[in-house]
Amino acid sequence: MTFNKFIINNEVIFDMNINELQPLTLSGSLVTLNAPTARCLQLFLEHKGKVISREEFLDSVWKTRGVVVSENTFYQNISLLRKSLARAGLSQEIIVTIRQRGFRIAQGTDIIPVSEFAETLPAEADVSLQGGPEVNEIALEVTPVRSKDSQLLNKKEQNGFFNKWSSSLKLSILSLIIVSIMTMANLLILIF
Repeated sequence: MTFNKFIINNEVIFDMNINELQPLTLSGSLVTLNAPTARCLQLFLEHKGKVISREEFLDSVWKTRGVVVSENTFYQNISLLRKSLARAGLSQEIIVTIRQRGFRIAQGTDIIPVSEFAETLPAEADVSLQGGPEVNEIALEVTPVRSKDSQLLNKKEQNGFFNKWSSSLKLSILSLIIVSIMTMANLLILIF
């Protein structure tokens, strides 16, 4: 079965098709990864728990595509990946450096692969997994709730009172304010 999305610690979804980290909580923001950084994350997720050497990264991410890069470029991509995961809303560091051996996903990191052929269920649907604790995949599409407005706001503003309102309510209030200002301007013109 092919997996094109991974849920990481129930906080972030990594969509391999579009190289995107999508927050599942209000504490994160949408992050688009460059292709090499996304391939690094994919390698981590597909080899969870295994130590991956620098040479394995260089081969899988760059050399198989006919590209040779410096070690510095590799380390910059790992650094960028760590920062991007934090910005997307992961509350803890999941990439662990194993001195002189490589990198791996931290123990206890919850990685749930989401099937490419998953069926979309409404958020209110009752989902029960059959198969017991050995089930390691989920057969449903998880779509984070996000709007264009939330992508433009910083973390502090996203948790504010105003941002808990729906977009249509915000638009209605803005329209009401504009109409009020125009009415007051017309009254002032009539008076003077």
